[in-house]
Amino acid sequence: MELGVHSNERVSTLYRKFGTAIYSRCRRLLKDDALAEDATQEVFVRVHKHIESAPDDATALAWIYRISTNYCLNQIRDRSRQAEPTAPDEMPEHGDNASPEVDLLDRGTAMKLIRRAPEKLQEVALLYYVDGLEQEQVASTLGISRRTVINRLQEFVDRSKKFVNREGAS
Repeated sequence: MELGVHSNERVSTLYRKFGTAIYSRCRRLLKDDALAEDATQEVFVRVHKHIESAPDDATALAWIYRISTNYCLNQIRDRSRQAEPTAPDEMPEHGDNASPEVDLLDRGTAMKLIRRAPEKLQEVALLYYVDGLEQEQVASTLGISRRTVINRLQEFVDRSKKFVNREGAS
């Protein structure tokens, strides 16, 4: 029983420390206050389920951030499966001089491209393009090297270029 009490206290402590940051993260991704509140609650339910494998407080935020990112991306993916397909005239236009790097400055376009990327690229692209973190901050948040961040961002841009070119050709 002692372990359960300790677990509840740890989750409560993590919620007090990071709940607002996680809500903000969910709000940025889901763009809806009520969905963000629900997502934040679900994230901390998941934290509670896995509290025994939670990292120490120094890296706990990055761990919870990943949980929230994955949860929100799944929610976005589920909603988009239920939504009507995007008509070609609703896709972002790309002029001859446009590049995916420029297009990624538009958060809406970034989210469309991010949803199509592999999970390891999604986290990096979200933190960098949507949340506006610097490469070093992304590396610290995810517990990876800055070089890995650079490589994943480059892979994301390369995949985005291919997707945009394919969409433009169809």
